[in-house]
Amino acid sequence: MRSLDFSRYVLSGVAAAAMLAGCGGSQPPIGAPGAMPQTAAIATQDHKDYDVRGPLLYVTDLTENVVTVYHADAKDPTPFATISAGLNAPAGDCIDSHGTLYVTNQPSDGPGWVSEYSLGTSKPTLIIKKGMDTPAFCAIDSNGNLWVTNIGGANVTEYLYGSKKPDTVITDGVPHPVGLAIDSSDNLYVANRLQSSNVVVYPPGRNIPSRTITDGITSPVGIAVDASGVLYVANITEANVEEYSQGGYTPFKTITKGLITPAPVIVNKKGWLYVANNEQGVVLEFRPGAVIPSKRQVSNGVKAPNGLAIYPAVLP
Repeated sequence: MRSLDFSRYVLSGVAAAAMLAGCGGSQPPIGAPGAMPQTAAIATQDHKDYDVRGPLLYVTDLTENVVTVYHADAKDPTPFATISAGLNAPAGDCIDSHGTLYVTNQPSDGPGWVSEYSLGTSKPTLIIKKGMDTPAFCAIDSNGNLWVTNIGGANVTEYLYGSKKPDTVITDGVPHPVGLAIDSSDNLYVANRLQSSNVVVYPPGRNIPSRTITDGITSPVGIAVDASGVLYVANITEANVEEYSQGGYTPFKTITKGLITPAPVIVNKKGWLYVANNEQGVVLEFRPGAVIPSKRQVSNGVKAPNGLAIYPAVLP
């Protein structure tokens, strides 16, 4: 079983710390986007542990074993909710259109799982284990299906809405899968690290990539796609985020200001980009088109952010 870390994938406990040596430093894990909850769980869930008036930013911290929740529209906010139940070395997180949160877990003594939380609750409503082998990032497609990168199994698995069993398993083109993103047309983007640093793209219903992006990609961790189809790739060792136009192979913009160890990235419905510096314990915000971070940032209660999710989600 391979563990996820910033030097190789997403950091996972002691095992991940050892793997970080290959990335040039002891950096904690990263995560990335999504899964979809069961309809019944949403309909019957009445109890709320925290106020769900958004926008909300969820930050996963593997070293602290928690997911902290912030008001995304506040300037340097303090966390107002903390999720720890059902977590063991949490790596990445993602949110569906209902606000259901999915968190990947990378325990040192097993293959891992995904924990699901209804909006506003801090205890898991569902645990997904089948098909998991060191899950890293996740993402949700327009049908509410959950996709997960497995660095241990070198694959990407799909779970249909409300299911605990994998439906599709992609192995072609993903020798070292980490970052994961889905655009509004349901094209799947997967970032590979190590010797084969690239981003591969799969059209809906295909398990063989239609294109491979290599220009500007050296050490990809988190990736994201905004509503207009722009792809963002965080290169942790290069300390930058590269932007690619829809269908593009070459970056048209590079963000470096304020970035030191960028790992997870996420975009909200307005096109605001959030980038987490894993080793520095801060999440930076970039307004649409900007290459300099805004005055808003998240640092209170952040130790080593390796996963970001935002509600409302970009996809409907």
